[in-house]
Amino acid sequence: MKHLSDDDIAQELEKLGQAFKPSSIQKEKIRRSIFVLIHPKKVFRTNTFLPTFISLIVLLVVGIGLYVTIDGSDTTNVTASWDGMLLEQSSQTSATRFALKFNGTSLTIEDDFLGSNFMSDKADREAYMRGYKIKKPLLTPGIYENYTITQRGDTYTLKVNGKTGFTYNFKILGPRILVGEDGVEYSTRIYLDTLEAITDDITPEHLEIAPQSEHTFLIEWELDSMDRGNHDFESHGHGQLVVSTDFDELQRGHVVYYHMPSSVIAKNSAVPEMYIGRVVGLPGETVEIKGGQVYIDGKKLDTFYGKATMNGLGEEEYFDSVPKSRIGDEQSTREYFNMDMAAVAVKENTVFILVDQWWRGYDSREYGPLPIGEIEGIITGLAE
Repeated sequence: MKHLSDDDIAQELEKLGQAFKPSSIQKEKIRRSIFVLIHPKKVFRTNTFLPTFISLIVLLVVGIGLYVTIDGSDTTNVTASWDGMLLEQSSQTSATRFALKFNGTSLTIEDDFLGSNFMSDKADREAYMRGYKIKKPLLTPGIYENYTITQRGDTYTLKVNGKTGFTYNFKILGPRILVGEDGVEYSTRIYLDTLEAITDDITPEHLEIAPQSEHTFLIEWELDSMDRGNHDFESHGHGQLVVSTDFDELQRGHVVYYHMPSSVIAKNSAVPEMYIGRVVGLPGETVEIKGGQVYIDGKKLDTFYGKATMNGLGEEEYFDSVPKSRIGDEQSTREYFNMDMAAVAVKENTVFILVDQWWRGYDSREYGPLPIGEIEGIITGLAE
C-alpha cells in the first residue's frame, strides 16, 4: 500500500471536490431562492369584511340615538307657564324697544322704538345706527301663532311654527332678566319658575288677640325685624306678645321665641339673648334662596314670608310706592330684594328660621339651623 503524504491527501481531496462544486448558474438560482421575496397577489374577500362593516354601522347608529336621547332628556316643555308673560327689552344696545306678549297660543312682538324713524336722510340714519352695539336684532315684529317654549338648564327656546316660523334662545342672566341669543336683554315682572310650589293658607299675615293660660307668658318686643308695614310684633304699637309653651310639633309659619346662639352675640353684644323669628324650614328639608325667593327642596315657597320684603312690600311694589328720595342707594336695595343663599340642609331636631324683614334682623342665614331645644315657645298673638 502506498503511503500518501499530507500534501498528497490535500491534492486528492481538491480533485474530488471539483466534481461537487456548483456552477455560476446554480449559485444564482440558490441566491434567488433564499433572498428574493415572492409577493402574493392580494385578494379582497367580501365575505370576511362585510360583517365588520355592518357592525360598525350598527354601533354608529346606536351611538347617535343614545346621544340624542341623553341630550334631550333634560328638556322640558314650559309653554303653559308662559301664558300671560310679558317680556320687555331692558337693554339699550340696539335701535329697538321690543315687547313680547304671550297670550294663549299667540305671540305678539312689538317694537316701540321711534329714534331713527324721524331721520329722512339715509346717511344720518346710518350714522345714528353706528352708535348701537347690536346692528341687526333677530326678532321681527308681528303676530305669531302656535309657539312653544322649552327649557333646558338656564336656557329657554322659543319656537314658532309655520311659514314665518323661527327659533330664538333666551338665557337666564339674573332674577327676572333674560338675554337673547343676539345679545338683547329682556326683563319680566314675574319669576320664570316651572317648579311645584309650597303654599301656606293657615298662617295669618298679621297677629290677632290670643287667649292666655297657665301654659303662656307675655314678652315685650321692640325690634322691627318682623315688620310687615304695620309695626307688626312691636309692643310699643300693639302691646305684649303671648308666648305659648304648649306645643308638640313645630310647623312652617310658626313664629318662635328662642335663645339667640352665642356666636351671634359674640359678634354684636347689642343683639338680645332672646329673639323671635319664623320657622321656614323643617327637619330633613333643604332651604335655599335664589333671587330673593325661598325654595324648600327645590320648590318655591309661595307665601307672604317666602321672599325678600321691606315693610311687607316686594321689589316692584316698593319702588312703585316709595318716593325715590327715601330709597337711598337703589342698587344695593335691589341687590337685597334679589339676594342669594346657598342651599342649607336642615338636620334632625333643628329648624331653619327667618325674620320677616330680612335686612333688619338675625336668623339662620347668620347662624344656620336652630336646635329645637333652644326654643322656649310659640308666639300665638297679642295680649288683650
